[in-house]
Amino acid sequence: MPTLRSDTIRDYLALVQTHPDWFVTPAGGVQIVRDPDQINLIEREFGDRYEERGLPREWSEVGVRYQDPYLAMLRDAVIFPDSSSGIHHRVVRWSANPAGVAVLATLGERILLLRHFRHPTRQWHWEVPRGSIEPGRTTKEAVIAELREEAQAEASDMIELGVLHGASGLTAACVVLFAARLTCIGAPALNEGITEARLVTSQEFENMLRNSEITDSFSVACYLHARLRGLL
Repeated sequence: MPTLRSDTIRDYLALVQTHPDWFVTPAGGVQIVRDPDQINLIEREFGDRYEERGLPREWSEVGVRYQDPYLAMLRDAVIFPDSSSGIHHRVVRWSANPAGVAVLATLGERILLLRHFRHPTRQWHWEVPRGSIEPGRTTKEAVIAELREEAQAEASDMIELGVLHGASGLTAACVVLFAARLTCIGAPALNEGITEARLVTSQEFENMLRNSEITDSFSVACYLHARLRGLL
């Protein structure tokens, strides 16, 4: 019997049963190793590599590296299409996709942008309204809620535009993109780190994009989808 080094690896292997969709490999894709002995071999291989570079060999350990009520960070042993091995990490959500919504909201001919401070980048960003989907809400209900919460805005109609994986190298989460027509906007949500709401023309939006004043992928994707559908 293979020796499992800790409850961490046991919890990880249990996810194959409880969340099998997390371990699916389409034809020709990168395979996730599930055999404990093979995992152990790959851990040792990469642990040696890290140690040679003066790095902690624990960085090669496969398993559930972090979890909370919303998400888990996994470190997987993988086999690439050329049969070489590797260690990959990823973030998965306990709840099913989609994880959130983003909406290109217009008042008249102008687009609503919010000045939002984002904790991960420690920077201010100009963005369209976006946020996670609370349990029990539909995507359209989530759009209505985010507009109200972030800018005290009300929408008269909404159009679903498509889906975006905003950080496919790290997380499995996807977001549904929308366009919406607004009837009004109010004050920005200071309690969410939003300090300003700005209405811009399509040309101003594109200038901000060209000058890297807009760098948020969800905002860019919403704008592109709206353009392709002739909504702007």
